[in-house]
Amino acid sequence: MNVKSKLIWMIAMGMACGAAHAQTKVVVDPGKRYQLFEGWGTSLCWWAELVGAWNESNYAKMLGSVVDPDTGLGYNIFRYNIGGGDQPGHKHLTKGDGGAAVPGYKPTEKGDYDWTADPNQRNVLFWLAKKVKNPIFEAFSNSPPWWMTNSGCVSGGVNGADNLKSDYFDDFADYLSEVAKHFKQEWGITFRTIEPFNEPSAGWWTANGDQEGCGFKNKQSEMIVELGKALKKKGLFPETSVSAADESNIGDALNRFNSYSSEARSYMFQVNTHSYSGYDSRGKLYNAAFAADKRVWQSESGPLHRSGNLDITLWMADVILHDLRDMHASAWVDWQLSDPAENWRTIVADHKKQTFSYAPRFYMHAAFSRAIRPGSRFIDSDNSNTLAAIREDSSLVLVALNTGSSDVKYTFDLSKFESIGNKAKVHRFTLPAALKADSDINVSGKTLTVTAKAQSIVTMVIENAKGGVCEASEIIPYVKIHNGGWNETTDVKVNPGDSLVIGPHPWDGGRWTWKGPNDFYYLGREVRFKNMQWQSSGVYTGTYVNPYGCESTVDVKVIVDDPEHPYVEPEKPDTGKVALMPRIAAGKVAVSKIGGDLLISTNSVRAPMMLTIYDLQGELLMRRQIDGFAIVPVAHVAQKPYVVKINSAGKNVYQKIFR
Repeated sequence: MNVKSKLIWMIAMGMACGAAHAQTKVVVDPGKRYQLFEGWGTSLCWWAELVGAWNESNYAKMLGSVVDPDTGLGYNIFRYNIGGGDQPGHKHLTKGDGGAAVPGYKPTEKGDYDWTADPNQRNVLFWLAKKVKNPIFEAFSNSPPWWMTNSGCVSGGVNGADNLKSDYFDDFADYLSEVAKHFKQEWGITFRTIEPFNEPSAGWWTANGDQEGCGFKNKQSEMIVELGKALKKKGLFPETSVSAADESNIGDALNRFNSYSSEARSYMFQVNTHSYSGYDSRGKLYNAAFAADKRVWQSESGPLHRSGNLDITLWMADVILHDLRDMHASAWVDWQLSDPAENWRTIVADHKKQTFSYAPRFYMHAAFSRAIRPGSRFIDSDNSNTLAAIREDSSLVLVALNTGSSDVKYTFDLSKFESIGNKAKVHRFTLPAALKADSDINVSGKTLTVTAKAQSIVTMVIENAKGGVCEASEIIPYVKIHNGGWNETTDVKVNPGDSLVIGPHPWDGGRWTWKGPNDFYYLGREVRFKNMQWQSSGVYTGTYVNPYGCESTVDVKVIVDDPEHPYVEPEKPDTGKVALMPRIAAGKVAVSKIGGDLLISTNSVRAPMMLTIYDLQGELLMRRQIDGFAIVPVAHVAQKPYVVKINSAGKNVYQKIFR
């Protein structure tokens, strides 16, 4: 080897060694707070159609491994498939070892409901309802009953066309809501949401296929509204609301949500998407949903459009990490955890022997789900291969994923915490299928250093994580009159008949809400007024919650210059202090905090009213319909400052922060 070749070889070896021991600094910022995590889950179809036929002692063992938070997966979210039920004589629903043939509850149009249908999936659901702490149940439909479809077949329409008959939207809504009503009243199962679609824009649902499916490229808003109305009519809404649209591609989910009417959105508290593709739209979907005060669920995923040669288990770990990190999903739900296909399954089930074993994905999922528990709040970490979350017990969870072929040394900077524990409990997932505890790592000077081996996951838990400063965004108030230019001001004077736009910055990201005179309430950034009259004079308060959950406000005083109706200064704003015996003005609502209860009263008939309680990051803590007087226990949801809002007849009649 000549001198030049030797020099090149030495440089190359030095670079290789440097890569193998590369050190990456990661700053963790508890002041930048994202979604409140609701949990991990799976759909029940199709595996529950088969497992639910096992004897109870056998399926109880398998389900125990699904829900146990210490030795299993710790799942707490379950999606029940309301089957359409195919036309008699059709035998083509063969997917999932036959589990795809999900029975429907109304086999004929003129006949009665058959509540004995689908016993196997219900066996699994009922067991989960008894054994899981605070489970969340969602119902979803792959297809309407066969007699509602254009093709007469629940696997899809001719050439993938929309398959619900045009005059059966209300019938389909009645079917889904009736099933939900029966589950609640007769079996004690309340579905928090109902999803009427499944990959509705994909175009691959055709007649005589091997699984249920229904094209729904058109009129999704109309279907959501019909379902919302049916739920409301049967007394199920808002406890049971609508979710949509479970598109296969995240970009499609974004486009569909942006197209929904305001009426459709009023029945939705949740945006569902599958994460098979469209990954560059993750952040955009979250921003759109957050601005509209909706949570985002990743409601189904798997290696449908897998690319590259990365091991399938680590490939799915990367999907999970970025769905939580970039899309800020409030839940991560697997397709079906016991799929017959090797690359798709987490648990291997032998339905003849009624036995099961764990696939590699089981241990990978557990590396996330045993540490990041429901109630955790995700916070910022500035490396794209990491996750950070604060649990309800004030423990910090750090996850580092290394899909590369060389080891990576991570140094976590925890200096933004007011205080932090001095030890990190460590678990490591390694291929092909191992999740093992490792030695504790010291936290010294609010710094933690860990080596993530090639193609592995490291999960760390540190107790007593406290503090973090939430930095609110600066608001720049802009207004314009008619079609004139924008002016930066908080004092506006217009003439009767003028139009006005209030359009402050920040203009993207975050969530804007406005309240003002005459019970004015608006969700959105730009507020537009036409033909303004003296009644619109007053102070309009805009509240901006930035993507980190930090709140800032701006007051814009608007005066309509009408000599016959001069402007009168409003009363001073609420100081936020709680009066035990408030005076109730005519037509107003009063809320008092007494111990762990809210006492709500009014001197006029306002029924029904909608009570919502949010934390200061905008996460929904409670939503309840009340009459003109109510005592509402809040101790279990309101451990920290929270916002109480009361809406009546579509108008905001009360809003206040309680501390």
